Amino acid sequence: MGEGRSGAPRKPYFLDEGRERAYRSLVRAVTNLGYPEEFAYVMSGELRSEGAMRRLTSYLVNARPASPEEVVDEMLAIVQSRDAWVEHQMREQSNARLTQWYNRPDRPDPEPGDADGSDEGPAAEGGSWQGGPEGPGL
Repeated sequence: MGEGRSGAPRKPYFLDEGRERAYRSLVRAVTNLGYPEEFAYVMSGELRSEGAMRRLTSYLVNARPASPEEVVDEMLAIVQSRDAWVEHQMREQSNARLTQWYNRPDRPDPEPGDADGSDEGPAAEGGSWQGGPEGPGL
């Protein structure tokens, strides 16, 4: 593995035991295919999560890809899939907050003519927000 400033081998830093176990499994799978441990280190940095590392490990053990390009392609597909899932979760959370805001108990009732789709107000009478059917000052 690469060396840090002190000359000691660089080790990945993990906050929890699960990610460390997933990393070690990934390293075993990568080295069993004949690739260096550094390859697993770089991929674990891109994958970032325990689940993603486990998915790639499973792929390596079961598919036994013939080239490093195939391994990287699968890693990128896993990263893209995870990123799409994260984005989906963020959208769902935003939509839930917006719905909660719309349904808040202190929200005032819309007045006639507001942009609420009602059939009342100047726009429904053929006028415009600029002062009537002709426009401003015409």
